[in-house]
Amino acid sequence: MSTHGREWKCMDEVEMIDCAMEVKKLHNLHLDADFEDDTELALFYKHKMDYFQRLVDKGVEFEPNF
Repeated sequence: MSTHGREWKCMDEVEMIDCAMEVKKLHNLHLDADFEDDTELALFYKHKMDYFQRLVDKGVEFEPNF
């Protein structure tokens, strides 16, 4: 067993989410849920959209999807 640091490797199952594209996608999903009067789902998409919008505002381009 080596104790000289970690062996950093890219994990194939981890994808990166484009934050700006996720905001657009979640905005459309929020509008669809709101149009269908599904308030709970609309709020879920809105909160998630707001989270990604804050990341975009801070200059974060990608978010790992574990």
